Amino acid sequence: MIEIPHEKNETLEGMQKVMYAQNEQGTFERYNYGSSIEEFATQVAVEEYELLKQECLGRIQKGEDSPIAFYMYENRMDLPTLASAVGMFQFRVKRHLKMRVFKRMSDALLQCYADAFSISLAQLKEFH
Repeated sequence: MIEIPHEKNETLEGMQKVMYAQNEQGTFERYNYGSSIEEFATQVAVEEYELLKQECLGRIQKGEDSPIAFYMYENRMDLPTLASAVGMFQFRVKRHLKMRVFKRMSDALLQCYADAFSISLAQLKEFH
């Protein structure tokens, strides 16, 4: 039988994760677990997305990045995840991250992104 960690994980806000492992009889059983290593990795990832978001704000002010890039980081998505969420190829989504392309996009196309980010079209278009 494998050793299952039962450490507290603050990033889960009191909730626990479940792992399936074999018991002594060889059948699979549910076990609650927590890991301080997993908590550390989660915290590092959250901090990285926060940094990417802040850097993106600067590029938006310079007219380089579009609000789509900001909301991608805000929702802790990367390019493949966002492309999957909107049902487009990555190369197309990558173009939409540029402000010059964003300004020419149709409302119907922008609505796909707004839906993926669970925001209104107005929020996406009138980003400040």
